[in-house]
Amino acid sequence: MEPPAQEPTPQVSLDTAVTLSFDYLKQLGTIAMTAAAGLIALVQFVDGDRKFFLKIMIAASGMFLSALLAFFVQFSLMDRIRHGHDLLRRKEKLGYTDQGAKRLETWFESAALWILSISMGIALQALFSAGAPG
Repeated sequence: MEPPAQEPTPQVSLDTAVTLSFDYLKQLGTIAMTAAAGLIALVQFVDGDRKFFLKIMIAASGMFLSALLAFFVQFSLMDRIRHGHDLLRRKEKLGYTDQGAKRLETWFESAALWILSISMGIALQALFSAGAPG
């Protein structure tokens, strides 16, 4: 009979994991907002047809939504960390469980990545089709 499997010991501390998670989400939001701003600037200087304009605006809107979702995940992560810390804890009672918050964070993070990827695809398709010979 085999002994029960032991849980693996964490390779990094909780502080490091939180810092890395927060920085990752910050980078995701920064990339999304920078790309959206670049697309909006591009539309101002390129005389494109209406289809090109609509595709770029849809892509920029998706990137903005992706950055917003990343911000919500950052906020939720920081709220959970604050609530678990004696010095930073606020007096009000949490209206949600940690498991519910983690599940929502995972869903929002996944949605942010997918929306950013799809938006980048739309933007690239619009740029390639605008540069293609008619």
